[in-house]
Amino acid sequence: MTRARLRRKLLNHLHFLNFNDPFLKISYRHEQECLNLIYEAHILIREGEYQISEKLLRKSLKLALDSELTASVLNSIQLLQFIYSQTGNAVRFKALVKLIPGHQELLQKELEAESIYNTAKLEINRSVSAKKKYLPTLLDNIQYLKELWGKYKSFGLFEAYYKTNIWYQELTNNFTDIVKITSEAERMLQNKKINPKRFDDRYNKYINVYAHLRDKQFTQGLAFAAKAVDSFNRSSNNWFAFMENYFLLAMHAGNYNEATKLIEEVYNNLFIQKITRAAQERWQLYRAYLYFIFPDGHSKRQFSYQSFIMAVPEYSKDKQGFNVAILILQYLHYLKSKEVEALLYRIESLKKYSGRHLKDTFSLRTQYFFKLLMLVVKEDLDPTRVRRKGRALADKLADTPAPGDAYAEIEIIPYEALWEQILRILQENK
Repeated sequence: MTRARLRRKLLNHLHFLNFNDPFLKISYRHEQECLNLIYEAHILIREGEYQISEKLLRKSLKLALDSELTASVLNSIQLLQFIYSQTGNAVRFKALVKLIPGHQELLQKELEAESIYNTAKLEINRSVSAKKKYLPTLLDNIQYLKELWGKYKSFGLFEAYYKTNIWYQELTNNFTDIVKITSEAERMLQNKKINPKRFDDRYNKYINVYAHLRDKQFTQGLAFAAKAVDSFNRSSNNWFAFMENYFLLAMHAGNYNEATKLIEEVYNNLFIQKITRAAQERWQLYRAYLYFIFPDGHSKRQFSYQSFIMAVPEYSKDKQGFNVAILILQYLHYLKSKEVEALLYRIESLKKYSGRHLKDTFSLRTQYFFKLLMLVVKEDLDPTRVRRKGRALADKLADTPAPGDAYAEIEIIPYEALWEQILRILQENK
């Protein structure tokens, strides 16, 4: 009983949430205001207060029309018609009748689009093989959503098309088009061709930065990220997610001073303790890579690199994620510290992982890089022989594009940059 009463008290507080917070998704504010007005009017109607409830519903109807909230438009109309039927106001009743068919048809199409969107969201979060099978269906659905949006010009239809299109381009490694899609959406927003009361500009900025990273447009991406970062609340998970892409942009650009500055900003944010454990472990891995490639940049914050390597976190053994990044980091550590026996053991781990998880063509970059790592040990860490015999593999690696998101392992530092670092380490060790 105590738990039930506590739950009820907590639920009561939901009625007092501040949806005017500028860092909340903008559509929440307008949608919640509509829902509140309809709810209040509904109660007043039951009490026979038709005059006040009519004013509330007129307000909700206007807001719903302005915000393109089709379901709220129809709810407001339905309640207003009830009031006018009770009060005998035939003129206003008939005026509302004209609005119903168009919005009913639109709502049906929006519900259909929402179902397609939710199905796509479910499918792209499944296994790698399931995603691959779903791609042709997703492409057909995107074309259908585009046709619906072109015909009805509804924001709900635009949003379903816009997000599923981005997902498809991610999965097929077409990040150049994502940069175009997000940039075009920004222009449409400025020209009011899409509803500013509904469009999530922060999501658009997040995807834009990520697309710049994956498309290797590092200079433009860093410039855009520097302007966009203030759009995110520093206490939110979204800020930390945005900072991951910002940090990786700096790492791939070879701007390690900027990367050091960004990771200091992340660890100085007290809210890092509130993000998920997996996210915290990712940041530890990022910090370890930065320390390896740029140890002088960590003078401001104590970091036990050795302890981290020895107790590296365990991640999922699925084909995706950070397993490869962890294996490579451990290899680099033992190479730099000249621990040959540990290096030989790590090579066996690489072979085992490669044989189990890196059989498909979408893992070519990792396969080539693993072969280079094995070559280092095979040639007894001799820098001259390793450079000569590894040249052909290194060229293949450079010519192989990164796979799409459906299949990608994370390259915290591009393999090409890591290979050059390995050659430097071998020369220094010699």
